[in-house]
Amino acid sequence: MSVSVPASHSPAPIIEPRPPLDAALAPPADNHAVRSGKLGLAALGVYGSGALIENITTTVLGALLLYYLTIVCGLSGAAAGIALGLTLVVDSVIDPVVGSLSDNSRSRHGRRHPFMLASVIPLLVTFGLLFSVPRGLGGWALFGYALVVLFSLRVAISLFYVPYMALGAELTDDYAERSTVVAGRVLFTVVGGITATVLMWGVFLPGKARDHAAAYPPLAWTFAGILAACALLSTLGTLRARNRLHAAPAGRSFGLGQLLGEVVEVLRNRSFLSLFFPCLILFTALGAAGALTLHANAFFWKLNSGQMELLGVLLPVGAFGGIFLASGLAGVMEKRTAAMLGLVMLGLGQAGPVTLRLSGLIPASSGIWALCVAVIIAGFGASLSTIAFQSMMADATDEHEHLFGARREGLYFAGITLSAKASSGLGAFVGGVTLDLIGFPHGGIGNAAALAHIPATTIRNLGIAYGPGAAIFTAVAIAVLLTYKLSKADVARIQTDLVSRRAAKTAD
Repeated sequence: MSVSVPASHSPAPIIEPRPPLDAALAPPADNHAVRSGKLGLAALGVYGSGALIENITTTVLGALLLYYLTIVCGLSGAAAGIALGLTLVVDSVIDPVVGSLSDNSRSRHGRRHPFMLASVIPLLVTFGLLFSVPRGLGGWALFGYALVVLFSLRVAISLFYVPYMALGAELTDDYAERSTVVAGRVLFTVVGGITATVLMWGVFLPGKARDHAAAYPPLAWTFAGILAACALLSTLGTLRARNRLHAAPAGRSFGLGQLLGEVVEVLRNRSFLSLFFPCLILFTALGAAGALTLHANAFFWKLNSGQMELLGVLLPVGAFGGIFLASGLAGVMEKRTAAMLGLVMLGLGQAGPVTLRLSGLIPASSGIWALCVAVIIAGFGASLSTIAFQSMMADATDEHEHLFGARREGLYFAGITLSAKASSGLGAFVGGVTLDLIGFPHGGIGNAAALAHIPATTIRNLGIAYGPGAAIFTAVAIAVLLTYKLSKADVARIQTDLVSRRAAKTAD
C-alpha cells in the first residue's frame, strides 16, 4: 500500500521515494538487525555519561560567566554579551563542519570516536582558563582574553558533542528505544545539574564568595577535570558498540563544496527545519534568562547562597521526574505532543513567580516558595521536551536517508548542539545587552555603591526580562513546532522501506 506524507510536509511520497541524489552517498550493507537488539544498561550508562559535557558547560557558563565577567572582572554588560555572542558565529561554522567530517570519516574506530577522543585535552585546558582571568586584566585585554578562550572552548565542545549526539541516533532503529537513549542522556544531565549546583554554591561560592575572583579558578579546574573524565569514559566505553553504527560512504573526501551541498540538502527536509528553529528560539531565550538568573536571584528576589543552592538542586529533581513522565507518555502520545506539553510546563515555570510577585499576589517573603514550585515544574517540562525533541531528530535522520539516500546524523545533531550552545552565546549576548538597556550597574567592588542603590524600576525590569520575557519566546517555539508532521506511523513505514531498499542494494 502506498502512503504519502501530507503535502504540507513534503512533496515526496514515503513508499515511493525518488532515487538518491548521488549513488556514492548510499549507505553500505545494512546492519539493521544489530541495531534492532536492545541496548543494555551498561551501554546506556557509558554513553549517557557524555551528556555531562554539554550539561556542565551550559549550567556553569549560563549561571556564572556573565556575572563573573561583569560583576567580578568589571567588563561592561554589552562587551561581555558581545564576547559571548560572537562565539555563536564560530559555532555556526564549526558544528556543521564537525558534523560533516564525522558523517564522512572512515577509520577502524568508526566515524564518531576519533573526534570525541581528540576533544579531551582541549576541554580540560580551555574550561579551566575561562574562569582564571589574570589579575589586573581589564578593558580590551579582558575582552580579548574572554573571546579567545571561549572560542577555543566552543571548538572543543563541538569536537566532542556533535559526534556524540550523532552516535546516539545510530545506536538503535527502534522508535521507542530512541527515546530511551535520550532519556539516558537526560538522566546524566540531572546528575550533572545537581553536581554542578552543589559544587558551585555549596563548595566553591558559598555566601559572598561569588564576588571574589580567587574563588573561581579552583571551581573551573575541578569542573574541567570532570569534563575530561566523562569525555574519556563515554568515548572508550562506547567503542564496543561500533558494530551498531552506520559506516561512512566510500570514496568521499571533505571539501567546502561538499559541506555546502550537504547543508543545503539538510535544509530541504522540513522535519529538520521544524525542529531546528524551535530549538534555536527556545535555547536563546533560556540562555538570556539563565544569564540573568543570578542577577535576578541576588537583586530581584534577594536570595542568599543557600536558597540559590536549593533552587539549583530542585531543577534537576524536577527533570528527573520528567524522565518518568516521558516514559509514561511514550506509548500513548506522539512525540510532538509530548514536546509541546513540556514547553507549556517550562513557560509556566518561567513566567509564574515574577508575574505573581509583580501583581502583588505573593509577598516578597513567599518568593522562595513560589520559585521552588516553579523550578520543579520547569524541570519536568525541560526534561519531557528535551527527550521528545532529540528523539524526533533521530527519526528525521531516517526520513532524510529515505528522501536523499544519505545518512546525515552529524549535520542533523549539529543543529541541536548549535541551538543548545546559543543558550550561552546569543542568549548571553541578549542578557548582557539587556543589563545595559535597563541601566543595571557593573564593576564589582569598585562600583559597590551603585550596586547597593539600584533603582526600583531597574529591579522590576530585570524580573520582567528573565521571567515573562523568556516565556514569550517559549510560546513562539511552541507555535513553530506545530509545523513538524512526522508521526510514529510515518517513521515505521520509512524504516520498512529503508530495510527493503538496503537489502535490494546488497543483493545487487
